[in-house]
Amino acid sequence: MPHILFTAIPAWGHIRPFCILAARLAKENEALTFTLLLPANTMKKAEDEVSSELRENAEVKKRIRIFTCAKASSANPFEAMRDFVAAYPTIYEAIVQGTPVTCAESGTVFDGLDPPEVVIADFFAAQQFTSMKGISGDKIPIFNFITGHAASNIRMFGPEVLGGSGNLSAKMEAMSERLGIPIEAPGEKLYRATLGTSGTIVKLPGVPEMYDYEFYPQILPFEGPLSLVLKGAYEFLKACDGLIAVNAHCWEEDAINALKFWFADWDKKAYAIGPLLPESLGLLEQSPRGADDIKVFLETVQAKRGKGSVLLISFGTTFWPSDPTYLEEIVEALMEKDFPFILCHASPFAKVSDALVNKVKQSGIGLLTKWCPQQYILDHPATGWFLTHCGNNSVTEALGSGVPMIAWPFEADQPATAYQLTSMNLAIELLEVRVGEHAVKPLRRNGKAAKGTREAVGAEIRSVIDLCRGERGIAMKENAEKMKEEMKKAWSVDGPARKEVNAFLSSYTSLDVSGAVTKDSCWVKSYFKK
Repeated sequence: MPHILFTAIPAWGHIRPFCILAARLAKENEALTFTLLLPANTMKKAEDEVSSELRENAEVKKRIRIFTCAKASSANPFEAMRDFVAAYPTIYEAIVQGTPVTCAESGTVFDGLDPPEVVIADFFAAQQFTSMKGISGDKIPIFNFITGHAASNIRMFGPEVLGGSGNLSAKMEAMSERLGIPIEAPGEKLYRATLGTSGTIVKLPGVPEMYDYEFYPQILPFEGPLSLVLKGAYEFLKACDGLIAVNAHCWEEDAINALKFWFADWDKKAYAIGPLLPESLGLLEQSPRGADDIKVFLETVQAKRGKGSVLLISFGTTFWPSDPTYLEEIVEALMEKDFPFILCHASPFAKVSDALVNKVKQSGIGLLTKWCPQQYILDHPATGWFLTHCGNNSVTEALGSGVPMIAWPFEADQPATAYQLTSMNLAIELLEVRVGEHAVKPLRRNGKAAKGTREAVGAEIRSVIDLCRGERGIAMKENAEKMKEEMKKAWSVDGPARKEVNAFLSSYTSLDVSGAVTKDSCWVKSYFKK
């Protein structure tokens, strides 16, 4: 039976798209099985996502195995990877040998399967990639699964001719020697110095010009070996057998074409199969997943104020503003302007004061939560706006539901995403919320720097609220609805995502696009049974 293995780091935005892909392909191809070998602290979410996508289809769910090789060790994503990576080679060898495996977290024993025909690994899973290559060599192709904004990934890892860094690994090693900073040292200084913060103009496919320092608009709430992680990601991209990108052609076409050009230069294939959204989106009500308080809040606000009246505020599962007063000012402006909102503070670095909690409760128009079913909220008719960090998963969910955005980017692919969406009139970017040494430098787009005060943040958000309620807001909502319709077409019979995933399956598995097995599905079994 054809078998695909997926593995990742503990980043939910990287895992969720594959859960949707696995469920969709397993439903369509009854001969296909999936193994999702994940860090323990993401397993429950993955199981819930697959179950939600499959609804009550228990038979299909049996062909999607989800387990881990190490118990949950920490909420910190860098620490959580340590034990997982250490245990990974043993369980991977068992998987390719077709012997039973035991989930280290639940104790569930899974029967052995034929070896995977192809492995798909998160682009930050460089350590797993090294382990797998040491065990299965070139017998099993390993594809890089890239989940961020396509143009930003070119910026980080792509060729200089496309606006990229070139050989990031070599440049980072040279910068490490020059600055005397070990690559494994925690913090941002080394990789920022490598990519540049001097004011060089960066032009990426599909994104208006930016200065290089504009990619770092915030002080991060965490420290980790970021340079080491990025160096590993570049080396994995260079050594993998090909690329699967979750980007959507309808708004990232230029960058997708550039990705394909880049990988063709490396003699590799790149497939863009996004957006990966729930198949039922727009057809069936999304599940609130036990968040009854959120469901009641949305229904109550809609009954009183009508459709599109709620703002969702969420910075994902990791990021959080380093200056809590800026967020407090925004919340106070929303209460002052009588703008209903849901504020999700899921990040382990989130800090919400008791004073703010009490103010929101007394206002009667806000709801605070440590976890939210984001797709459910965005697809609910009461929701009209999304204040987001512009992580790729969040942006895809918003556009898939026709919801325009207010952008508060932090790092990685978020700043370029925010600017591109703003240039397409799908978002309004908050500029006064920028903090740190680069906030006082002028932006390429307007020559202005952040004033660095809470008062400036307050003035900006009040202006943005007025824009959202005026003609600009109407135009943004119309644009978001158009993008929603384009995203719906991506997985139709002739849609770009459908064509690309079919091409991948035909080339790297024993399936044809109708789900039939076209060749020996255990073509590597004899090698591993020697």
